[in-house]
Amino acid sequence: MTGAAWPDGMSARYRHFRRLVVALGRIILGFEIHGEENTPERGPLIIASNHRRFFDPVFVCMAVPRRVQWMAKQEIFIPGLRRFFAILGAFPVDRQGGGRSAIRTALGYLKEGRALGIFPEGTRRREGADTQAKSGAVLLAVRGEAKILPVFIDRVPGPFSRLRGEKFHAYIGTPISVDRHLKGRQQYREAADELLSRIYGLPEQNRRAKI
Repeated sequence: MTGAAWPDGMSARYRHFRRLVVALGRIILGFEIHGEENTPERGPLIIASNHRRFFDPVFVCMAVPRRVQWMAKQEIFIPGLRRFFAILGAFPVDRQGGGRSAIRTALGYLKEGRALGIFPEGTRRREGADTQAKSGAVLLAVRGEAKILPVFIDRVPGPFSRLRGEKFHAYIGTPISVDRHLKGRQQYREAADELLSRIYGLPEQNRRAKI
């Protein structure tokens, strides 16, 4: 039963590994997940998150109780890190070549009812910088007949912040149903911008819900 998969796509081995990492995150960083119950247990799903750090795919996997397949730029698949990305479920995207092969792979995963992780900003966002959303997540949601799960990974507290009681928070919003009749670059761009706005608004939305 070691390699058997549950409805959420996790093998027993991956499930135990995730529980261990989450437990360590809670002990070391005070890791807290808000909205974990919003994650659909099965079916095609696109997980769209903000992107600030190299290890954000790990943090998203810690937050979301589904096995996630990741689209990642081809340049980071260097010797020594390939095994790490394989564990994360990442597959390379050739951005120079248009990424058609990666899109076919992604749609194949969605057809199988899997969860696909994407960073709508396309690259890491520097603190205070303003970046535009790419329309890939919306495009795949339409073509793959999948909902989008917005996720926000907050700042990782440093040692002194932890001593003051600061915690590491991850926020999961409610799934978004994308209009299947979107047409043209402008409509896709507007939907992508709205998605990114929803992602960055999750911490405030969670705060207001608790008042």
